[in-house]
Amino acid sequence: MIDLHTPTLLLVILVVSFTLSATLASVARRFKRDGMLYWAWGFVLHTLTYVLFVLRGHVSDLVSVVLANTLLAVSFALISEGVQQFLQVRWSRWLVWAPVPLVAVLFFALLGHAQTRIILSGLIIAWQCALIAWQLGSERDKVVGRGAYFVIGSFLAISAAFLLRTVGALYGEVGIGSITTSNPLQSATFLFVSVALMMVCQGVVLMTNERADERNRLLAMQDELTGLSNRRFIMEALSLQLAQARRNGKSVSVLMIDVDYFKSINDTYGHLSGDRVLRNLATSLRSRLRAQDMAGRWGGEEFLVVLPDTDAAGATILAGNLRAEVEDARWSAQDGRSIPLTLSIGVHTCDSATEELDTVISAADQALYRAKQAGRNRVEQS
Repeated sequence: MIDLHTPTLLLVILVVSFTLSATLASVARRFKRDGMLYWAWGFVLHTLTYVLFVLRGHVSDLVSVVLANTLLAVSFALISEGVQQFLQVRWSRWLVWAPVPLVAVLFFALLGHAQTRIILSGLIIAWQCALIAWQLGSERDKVVGRGAYFVIGSFLAISAAFLLRTVGALYGEVGIGSITTSNPLQSATFLFVSVALMMVCQGVVLMTNERADERNRLLAMQDELTGLSNRRFIMEALSLQLAQARRNGKSVSVLMIDVDYFKSINDTYGHLSGDRVLRNLATSLRSRLRAQDMAGRWGGEEFLVVLPDTDAAGATILAGNLRAEVEDARWSAQDGRSIPLTLSIGVHTCDSATEELDTVISAADQALYRAKQAGRNRVEQS
């Protein structure tokens, strides 16, 4: 194995840590709620740790051994806190912060036992890095894109490197005179760490950017109040379904839904209660639809539902069931008062290969108009 100059590798880690902390700090304000501030401070302390390591032999061991290793444990704990904030979860604080007082007490007590300190340091760092990787891996469904794989792989690599160093210390392969001693195992450990830190930097920035892109994508296709598709996206979905229906010779049905007397609800119970009704109605719609069906907010108190592979009879039955369910349900205002709620629904089924998007929407809208003219709280077909 190549025997690299360990002080130089420590200096490389110091520079990489400083660059990473500066990079994260520069974007921490924008991504503060995504854990970036925790990560930035974590890598600031990581940088300071390696400054103290490089000063080993030039300053007191209380500083270069006890304080340095304690700061290293704090840095990984802060990174772990950042991961939890990014994932919006909360695990036991003991899992995250227990290593900090443990390192401070044990390293002070073991100042004269370098080999034991190397073993303990390797085990604790390996635990902390493995915990960070596990936190991200166990909540993978909350992370968008591939950036998390860089971070998980990097912390697993750091964990493995320090476990290898621990094994080396157990078998007397690590020079225990100083952390700056050059030997193959020291070289391999710190080379792994320097490369892994660069991968962490790429992974964290990529991970947060991917989440920001996903948020922007959702904003472009979702209605902010209800969480349903917005008007533009539901129109695109309907256009796609009509094109597929023409190719396959199948039916597509559309429901145009209007909340009866919604202005009166706003005037009587307040706009917050009106918003609450729309959100709860959206939840009710989602629960009634099949996986292939789509619902969107058409505008104000109107909703559009697209039902692929559904004939007129099936669409009318669904609309009737939905109308009855809403009428029978208990809808409450912000102050707890009961709100009587009914729906008027227009149903149109596209069986013709020549019907265009505007024609389909117009037919459903006209059916809705007839339902309202006929007294509301009813379903009308086109």
